[in-house]
Amino acid sequence: MRKPILIMLFFLLIGSGLATAKNPMFYIIISCNNQAATGYIGLFESEFANALKEEFPCVETLSNTAVVTLLEHEKQKQLLGVGDYDEISHIGEAMGSDYLVSLNIKILGNTALITAFCTDTRTSRVISRSTASGIDGKAGIQAVEKVSKELVEGLKKYEICPFKGPMNVVVKTELTDKKTESYTVYCNGLDGLYKSDVTINNTSDANWKLNKTSKNRVIGSVTYTLQEETEKEEHNDCYICPSGRQGSRLYKETVLKTAKVEGLSNESVADNQQIEDARAEITFFDNGTYTLKVKAASRKGDLKLRTEKKAEGTCDNQSPPPVSIDKKADVGLKETTFGPFPGTSLDKVLSHKGTVTTIDPVTKEKSVITYDFDLKRD
Repeated sequence: MRKPILIMLFFLLIGSGLATAKNPMFYIIISCNNQAATGYIGLFESEFANALKEEFPCVETLSNTAVVTLLEHEKQKQLLGVGDYDEISHIGEAMGSDYLVSLNIKILGNTALITAFCTDTRTSRVISRSTASGIDGKAGIQAVEKVSKELVEGLKKYEICPFKGPMNVVVKTELTDKKTESYTVYCNGLDGLYKSDVTINNTSDANWKLNKTSKNRVIGSVTYTLQEETEKEEHNDCYICPSGRQGSRLYKETVLKTAKVEGLSNESVADNQQIEDARAEITFFDNGTYTLKVKAASRKGDLKLRTEKKAEGTCDNQSPPPVSIDKKADVGLKETTFGPFPGTSLDKVLSHKGTVTTIDPVTKEKSVITYDFDLKRD
């Protein structure tokens, strides 16, 4: 009775798809068209695993042929009463691999055709592929070696072993503007003046202290402060009263908006638990450079809006108490790409710092982004 239980448990573990290996796992699926083709299986597994481990020390590999061997070995142990269900669990975990390598070996006459490609299981995207052929046994071996090498070579553009470490981004914005409108008016037999001055003083400061903990996941905090002040002063020598009478009137209005936000939002979900809303992505290019893309969102904080108004003159005089409104606000680090910088996925450290200054062509708001990161590869 133990054999059916063993097999059923194994397939339940495969189907769960919930477990993931601690290190990036490459699962190799091998197919052959005849018995002669199976002779190349062990060579590919060895060549590929060694080349992969040499370039990316953090990875682990497992193949379908290895699974069969492990299951057979465990089955014999179970029959002898010394089995270890943890071993089966480890096999099941590997089935939730990060990368799937598909190898197809065909022997047609005296020609060996070797085809392989690697897929990122999270995106279903093929990230590396290679094909080679050989006419005799020795050439077939060389074809396997070539495919193994080229398959690993193609992976160098990707962050296989995750870079981890601190990423700090400070975003400061500043807007100072004054708009004046002025023209003559006529009333009560006299020339007068209409003049309006609007002054804007806005500043904000967002300090993102982030830490990249895996390939894409980021944790950390943010402190954000905002102050926006708009002052409007309007003088009208021919202000029209409700009665129709016209005369001089001075109106002043001040609107002050302040906000303070702390902490990252955590509305995203991964592995059935909430995680912080921050992500990072490193992209490597063929010319030996890379970019770092970062985005994040804060939790909601307090926003206060205070409005003061005062008017005096011919009519409609007013001096009400200030009006205050409390709201909630959040802030986002818009998807920002830093780089390109010199570096490859094989480097042990990716580190850089700099400052980017921009001015919005429409609003004239000035933004200064200061960043630094120091990422180390596993």
